[in-house]
Amino acid sequence: MKNITIPYAIIIGCIIISFSIYFGLTANRFAHIEGKNILDTKKGTIYLLNEKQYILKNGDVYQYE
Repeated sequence: MKNITIPYAIIIGCIIISFSIYFGLTANRFAHIEGKNILDTKKGTIYLLNEKQYILKNGDVYQYE
């Protein structure tokens, strides 16, 4: 029974480490372009904070309040 628990502990540890690396890399998701414009690097959306608009990757412009 002791021989089986060590591989399970290694597998669970690898899964926990891989999730923490994955979610740690998504923390730097937003980048400032110029002024008050922000780029969402994951979705490709550009947020224009001065005009309260955002532009999707396909070019659609939406207004928000």
